Formats: sequence, C-alpha cells, structure tokens
Amino acid sequence: MMKSQSREFDLESIHSLSLRSQNISGLGCLGECVGLERLDLSFNDVTKLFSLAGLTNLVYLNLAANRISSLDGLQSLDNLQKLNLAGNLIGSLDTLRCLSCLEKLRDLRLQDTTSGLSNPICMNVTYKSDVTTMLPILVILDGERLKGRGSDLFKLYEQLDEELKESNETPRGAEDLGGAGSWVPSDFWDKRNTSPQKAVLLDAEQQLRELLKNCEDLSKSAAGKIQEWEENR
Repeated sequence: MMKSQSREFDLESIHSLSLRSQNISGLGCLGECVGLERLDLSFNDVTKLFSLAGLTNLVYLNLAANRISSLDGLQSLDNLQKLNLAGNLIGSLDTLRCLSCLEKLRDLRLQDTTSGLSNPICMNVTYKSDVTTMLPILVILDGERLKGRGSDLFKLYEQLDEELKESNETPRGAEDLGGAGSWVPSDFWDKRNTSPQKAVLLDAEQQLRELLKNCEDLSKSAAGKIQEWEENR
C-alpha cells in the first residue's frame, strides 16, 4: 500500500507519504522508510509510535485524529519541525515531555478548533502556558504564533483590553440622576465623561479589532491552502 501511495518502489527512496484515512492501526514496515521527510498518518487508529523512531529525517509529521496516548518513539526525531497531535488521547504534560529534546521543533498542534479535534490535556485552562514553559523553543502552538510580529499583536490587544476594563467606571454623578435615562441616549454619560486618553484607547481598540479580524481571515485562508497543498503532494 505504501508503494502505491507514494508511487515509489524502494522504501528508502520515499520522501513524502500520505496514509490519511486508511484504517491503519499498526505501522508495520513504515520504519524502513528511512528517507521520509513528510508523513501524514491522520485519521487512522494508530496507538503506538515505536516504529517511527528510526525516521530521523522527518521534518513534518501529522498524527491528528488517532488514538495516541503515549509519544514514546518520537524523541529520536531530531529533524522534526512540525507536529500535529490534535484529536488524540494525550492527557498530561508528562506525555509531552519527551518532545523537549527535539531542538528543531517549532510548530506543535494539540487542538484544532476548526476541525473539532482536541486532547484531554487541552481542558486544563493553563495548558498553553504549561506547554510553552516546557517547550520554550516553540514558535507556534495550535496555530497561534507565540513569538515574532504576530505574537506582539495579540499581546497588545490583551493589554489594551485590560486597560479599557479598568477605565470603564460609572461616571461621577450619573448614578444620582434617577430617571435621566428616560430622556437622554443610553450612551450619553459614557460619551460625556470620556477622557481624551480613553477616547484614543477606544479608537485604537476598534482599529486593532479590525486588524485582528483581517489577520485571522488571512491566517485561516493560508492554513487551508497549505493543508490542501500538503495533502496533494
């Protein structure tokens, strides 16, 4: 099956292989494909990864939507840069600890909200900070950039949002006017008591929201194109 999927006859000469949705549970002789650089095993029934230990040339590995609870076997993949584990049975941080020795790993996915794929570990509200603390070399986690220009934008938004919450207090004197709300617009007191600084923040927030929306749309479009390209290689 691997030969027909890759259109190669020598297992060692296979560099890219897609075995997506093939009802695979055992990896058999896959470990003999030592030349593999890209491997897609998504949407199968894989549980054990020991057979992948010898694929040290792997750069991209997609294991999404399987039944994996242990990552033993991946710690030897020294060249691995991108790993998709969304939709498996990974329940603790200790399970991911073996990835800490992969010095080239930059992109890790544990959940994919667009596809509805996740892991039990993702139910922990602190899992992202826990993972990034354990794997500080990561640049992207779950499709979100942690370092670089994109990450600065998200941090700026969070800081701005917090400042707006702190400054959003009831205007002095407005609470004593009883029925004033019946003859003035509902946002009258907000506008009347908006300081120049807060007005700037509100305007900046609006622009930032629009920018983030555009970035999100572009990111989704790019991710879709990349995934389509990877699946058709």
